[in-house]
This record gives sequence, structure tokens and C-alpha cells, in this order.
Amino acid sequence: MAQPMQHSQSIWNEVDLSQRFSQLSSSLQHPKKKQKNKVSKQSKIIPYTELDLTQLIGVNINQFPPYLCSSNESFKETIHAIRPKISQNHLEELRHVAILMNKMLLLEKLQTLWITYRKSGMGEFQQTRSTKDVGLKIWPFEIRSRIKHVENANITDDEKCHLFVDHCQKKLNDQNEIYRNQLRYRTSHVMDYTSAMELTIENFVKQGFMYQRIEYDCRIALVQYHYVDEILKRQYLIENPNENQIQLLKRFCKLKYEEAITKYHFNSLKQCIPAHLALNSFQNQLGGKPSIIDSIQDGTIRKKLSKHYIEVAEQAKADIMILARDTAEGQMRQYQKQYNMEMNQVWQHEKMLPLDQRLTPTMIHMMEKRLANIDARLEFIYKCKAQLFQLNTNVA
Repeated sequence: MAQPMQHSQSIWNEVDLSQRFSQLSSSLQHPKKKQKNKVSKQSKIIPYTELDLTQLIGVNINQFPPYLCSSNESFKETIHAIRPKISQNHLEELRHVAILMNKMLLLEKLQTLWITYRKSGMGEFQQTRSTKDVGLKIWPFEIRSRIKHVENANITDDEKCHLFVDHCQKKLNDQNEIYRNQLRYRTSHVMDYTSAMELTIENFVKQGFMYQRIEYDCRIALVQYHYVDEILKRQYLIENPNENQIQLLKRFCKLKYEEAITKYHFNSLKQCIPAHLALNSFQNQLGGKPSIIDSIQDGTIRKKLSKHYIEVAEQAKADIMILARDTAEGQMRQYQKQYNMEMNQVWQHEKMLPLDQRLTPTMIHMMEKRLANIDARLEFIYKCKAQLFQLNTNVA
């Protein structure tokens, strides 16, 4: 069975994801200005047309997936199940076919991600409500941070982003065609390459790629959630809110984030604990006992000590996880109470204000939609985390 991709874990840390999301918002509010009279100490900027694909998009497509390494027996076992007497050379030929299939799956996800970047930057996401007078072009941070490679002082940053994304998309499409031709050539030269063998390899690769698929699905979704958030923010500002109303929205967004993340974190722990405890129990049965127990000569004593050790270890882990769950529940209830209390206070205060100082119906609607978007974003992140946990459980 395929092993998890090593770099996937950081993607699923909700704090890391929330920081990325916050950086996207703050970077739009406070763009960095170039300083004209200072000499840069950095090396000379290389034009983007001279960069390779890895340098352009920040992803090494040629990185060897761990589940397809020669040291991993899972691919060999899969092929042996349908071709028991296959030679080592033939097996390695099929492994190269699988590696190409993995690269093409990765490219497919990268192409979707960069299409999503472009839609955001060009304002091409479908809007369900009127967005008149609102700028729809929102280039994600991942793009704006890379346009330093576009050396053309006579065009706007928007045009630079557009040029850069189009160039990267062309590079991705070209690379996909290269891999497609390489795969076609390899499969036509592999001995006894049947449709059944091809299907077996495809299914194996799809399973092994599952971790990265979830990772990129999350990245793609976050671009869209950020786009919606920024549009709603712009629609709110068009209503000419006063400073108190601007700060009120910021406060509600912060409270909603805290209320939602503690809620989904608690739900995640509650759902994962039974499976996690069952997994630990199974692993403890397989081994992990101190060597001093194994060194005991008397079989009866050794067996009793082993059983006692496993019971104590399992109980300790169960106690720790239950404590974590109860702590998370306490935090959830605290933030829910604070969120509801402040919301009620604000609406009570609104009723006492003169009409010209109250939130407009549009402001209220934009505020409600923004808070719902924050909740939906965090719910999606935790769904992805749950999928990864389930994959890890299946692997184990």
C-alpha cells in the first residue's frame, strides 16, 4: 500500500492554512511599495522566460514519489499479484510507466490550480449576486509574489500577473504533452503490456497520489474562498461604512474564525479518537514493547508483562486523547458563548443608534455572507484533514 507524501502534513495544519489565508487578505490591503533610491543587495532578477518550470511554479514535478521508490515493496507486490514471474528489468520498466502516470496526475492538478489563479486574477469566477462598481480582479498572493520576474516597467502589475500566469500555463501544457508522448513511447515498448496491466498500474498510482490530490484540492478551494471573501469585503466598503463599522466587521470575522475553528477541531477529535485508539491497539499488539521485556527468559512472566505493558500504554494514550477532546470542547463552548454574546450586544446597540449611523441592509447581508464564508472555508479544511486521517488509517 502507498505511503503518505512527506510534505503533506504541513498543508493540513489549520493554523498554517489560516495564516496563509490571512496573508492573502492583508497583502491586498497593504501592498509593498518599491523603493527607487536603494540598491538591492539581492542577486540580479532573472526574467521569467529564462526560468524552468520548477523555478516558475515552485514545485519539483520530477521529485520521486516515495511510494514508487525501489525500496518500497508495494509496487512490486501489486505487479506480482497479476504477473508472479516477472523479471526485475521488466518490473523496473513498469515502475517508470507508473512514475510517468504520477507526473501526469500532478500536472493535471497543477493545471487546475493555475487555471483557478487565472480566473481569480481575471475576475472570471461566476458571481451569484450583483457586483457592480466592485473590482473583480483579484490576483492571489502566490502570483503577485512572483511577478518580480516580469521585467517590464511600462505595464501594470495586473498585466504582469496576466503575462506571468499565461506563460506558466503554457509551460505546464507543454510539459504535460512531453510526459504524454513519453508514456506513449514507453508503453509501446514494454514487453507484454496488456490493458489489464495498465489498469492495475493506473489504480495503484491513483491510490498513491491520493494524498497530493487532497492537498491540491484544498489549495484550489482556498483560492476560491479567498476570492469570495475579498469580493464581499469590497462590496461592504462600497457602502461607505464609518470607522466603527469597519472595525466591527473585522472583530466579527475574528470571532467567527475562533468560534468555527474550535468547533471543527472538537468535531475532528471526537470523530478520530475511536479509530486512533483502535489503530494504536493494533500497533501495540504488533510490537513496541521495551527490549527488557523481550529479554525475559520465562515465557509466562514475559507474556504477562507484555500484556500489562500494552494495557497501560493503551490506557495512557486513551486518557491523553480524551483530555485533548475535553479541552477542545471547553474552548469551543467558550468561543461560542463569546461570539453569541458580542453579536447580541451589537444588535442591541444598533437599535439605539440614529438611522444614519446604523448598518445598512447591504452591510448586514455582506457581513453575514462573509461570516458564512469563513465557516465554510474551515469546514472544508477539516474535511480534508479527515480524509487524510482516513487514508493514514487505511495505510496502517
